[in-house]
Amino acid sequence: MSGLLWHVAVLVAAGIAAFVLLRRIPSGAPRPAVPEMDTPWPADHAFIEVRWWERRLAAARDDPERYHALVRSRLADLTAERLRLRYGAHDPARAREILGPDLHDLLTVPWRTVPTRAELARLVARIEEM
Repeated sequence: MSGLLWHVAVLVAAGIAAFVLLRRIPSGAPRPAVPEMDTPWPADHAFIEVRWWERRLAAARDDPERYHALVRSRLADLTAERLRLRYGAHDPARAREILGPDLHDLLTVPWRTVPTRAELARLVARIEEM
């Protein structure tokens, strides 16, 4: 009797294993192969960051307070990091000397208006040059 129970248990286990394995096999026609691209797409993370900046710039376009809080503070942080890494500049006088008065003022002096797109493009270009 115990031999029969053992055989039944093995058959039940085999049936369950077969059921599980058959459920894992995809049904239907196989998916077509994805063609390989000549150049790989950039990581989705880069697009997320670009969209994040687009939303920040759009939100701050007509509101000086939002511009100062959302955009200028980030650009000032980025510029300070570049000054520290590339020039070893830690003090404001040295930073003003490297940046020039117009870029330094754009990053540090409170504005009553939001810079134009041309001014902002010039700012970003000068930061990238550093």
